[in-house]
Amino acid sequence: MTRGRAFAVASFEQGSGANRRLTLVLGLIVGAACLLGLRNMIAGFPAGIDFEIPLRAASRWAAGSQAYPPSAMQVQSGPDLPFLYPPFLLPLLAPLAALPRDIVTGTWLILCAACGVWTCRRLAIPWVAVPFVLAWPPFSEGLITGNVQIWSFAAFVALLYGPANGALRQRTFVPAQDALNGVLAVGVGALKVTQLLPVLYLARRRRRAVLVGIGAMAALVIAMLPLTGTVVYGDWLAQLYRAADPAWAIGGVGIGRRLGLPDLVPVVLGIVVALSIRGRDSAAWLGIALLTAMPGVHGYAFLFLLPGLLTVRRDFSLLLAVLCLGVDDPLARWTCYLLVTCCLVAMHRWKWLRQAARPQPFQAGDWRYSADALEDGRAKSGSVEGPSGSV
Repeated sequence: MTRGRAFAVASFEQGSGANRRLTLVLGLIVGAACLLGLRNMIAGFPAGIDFEIPLRAASRWAAGSQAYPPSAMQVQSGPDLPFLYPPFLLPLLAPLAALPRDIVTGTWLILCAACGVWTCRRLAIPWVAVPFVLAWPPFSEGLITGNVQIWSFAAFVALLYGPANGALRQRTFVPAQDALNGVLAVGVGALKVTQLLPVLYLARRRRRAVLVGIGAMAALVIAMLPLTGTVVYGDWLAQLYRAADPAWAIGGVGIGRRLGLPDLVPVVLGIVVALSIRGRDSAAWLGIALLTAMPGVHGYAFLFLLPGLLTVRRDFSLLLAVLCLGVDDPLARWTCYLLVTCCLVAMHRWKWLRQAARPQPFQAGDWRYSADALEDGRAKSGSVEGPSGSV
């Protein structure tokens, strides 16, 4: 009995050999489940379907027809589902829509896969684990369908995390990178307006960066106006209004609608979280805020849970990730969201819930005063933002 208890204690202690072996076994089991589930995922989602929708919209627009026909809201599945991205995208997609579809779609899916690999590496996920993470349903759904969420999440990760050296390294926002940071923050929600919370998060730290990002987006819209005109923007807004109808099940279901709350309530809550978070768990909380504020959520949107899962101790996070397995199980995914949120709250009291930081060698640029440290008044006492947060 004593020996079994000692083994259980050792298995729970992060950094111990027993815990590393337990985490490895759990990782292999969860990874294998992800790979095995790919067959159902591929059967459930036609390859490139979410790229085909905007290509067809661009073809209609180029032919002088409506890019945002109201009748599309009656479609239940397939490539004729309504196009909801902003009109400035239409002139950019129209030339691609005229090319052989197999070549265009295949190239796009390859680029999405490369983007997914880059995102995993930026999150310090080891090469050996990358295929398993890409097979995780929130990732694989976006990769199979060619959804732009893969790129939006990459912009989110690029904004909040620096080049990894074996551990997560949250970025600091320095004036020299205002243009890059502004474009990245706007880029997270450039095509999906419900994902613009990173703009508010950055505005609290570097307003100039946000102005640069918004200016770049405005310049793109204005540059495309001679081609698109202004009327199509009214059509787009009308289509967004129709898509916001809770009765339109194709649009997905957010946590607010699942709880029977008006859409405004979770949106306001997400904004409050985005404006108030600080410190080393900012990326995890911003991901939670994004999921909270989205009125309609599909499986690939749960990519924003990944920073939170990587913040929680690895053996626990692997078990939580199991809840996101399966082609379509929204209740389990929202349960994962709630458990990750609870862990982020609880780890301030119970430190053992946090993934243990791996010591990193000094690198130039690590020891910068962070915006969060300055806000907390810790810079004067020498507190800085290191590889795993405040040190």
